[in-house]
Amino acid sequence: MAENRNIVYTAGCHGNFIKYLFDCHDANEMLATPFNTNGNSHLRADMGRNNINFDVCNDDARSRLTQYKTSKNYAITWQGFDSFFYAMSAYTDRGGVLEKSGIALMEEDLDHYQNTYGVKVHIGKFLKEKLNYDIDLHGHPPRGVLRNYFLMSFYTHFNHVLWIRNNELQKSGSHEIKLLDILDVNALKLNLRSIFGFTLDINAVHETFMSKNLPYKQLQLVNSVLDDVTKKKVIKKISGLNVISEAYILFRLEIENFDIPFHISNDFFMSIKDIVDYVDHFPEYMKKPNNLFHLHHKHYQRRES
Repeated sequence: MAENRNIVYTAGCHGNFIKYLFDCHDANEMLATPFNTNGNSHLRADMGRNNINFDVCNDDARSRLTQYKTSKNYAITWQGFDSFFYAMSAYTDRGGVLEKSGIALMEEDLDHYQNTYGVKVHIGKFLKEKLNYDIDLHGHPPRGVLRNYFLMSFYTHFNHVLWIRNNELQKSGSHEIKLLDILDVNALKLNLRSIFGFTLDINAVHETFMSKNLPYKQLQLVNSVLDDVTKKKVIKKISGLNVISEAYILFRLEIENFDIPFHISNDFFMSIKDIVDYVDHFPEYMKKPNNLFHLHHKHYQRRES
């Protein structure tokens, strides 16, 4: 008889996909693929009743989890800024009841995005209270205003529900499945073998999973830009970034340069040269660390050159 399992995870970290794979292994066969157009696994049929997934960023799900104390917990966990960015991108793009790209919709019509997502979204509330922009009065926000919402999320990552709940999962004593292992088919197979004693041929379904994974493609693009900046590959152009990726790059650049602010308007840098020139020729008399770096100094330290 198959054991009962709880799959616990933070939003955007593929709890539905892991439940699907657990159900497949309990059934000893690959079940119908679960993917929506945007790549989430919310189309999965609940074929198996032994595996229940809980997004612990959702208060209702956390409350329901207490009813299943006799089940073994499997926690999807992650480390560091890149994974935080990835999870934020994933739940923004593919969370709730979304079937198509949420980020594309958000960039085009924030109000429609908030009304479509399926659970409460607080972006408009933040824009009104913190950035003096009321979407009810002024309509869809400029890209720079929307970007600043996500930039603030990165500045205060340690207070974000994703960060807090992930830290709790790491300390929970659950059997951990690393987020990065889910993105690597061979590492994922090893995880499944350690749990079930065997692994099905998941190569084809994993290939589909990754081909539809826009947040992962954005992470690769972001890291390519940051690497090119470090190596000063000034001939490289920048394109294809969504608004969350732009915010994350600005956050990483500001941490790296510390006393150079990266507050730009609607248009993002067009090339690596634009970023390199911005840093190399920023006026000394205007350099000053972000006020949030001072306020949250425990989390931000100037890096030794």
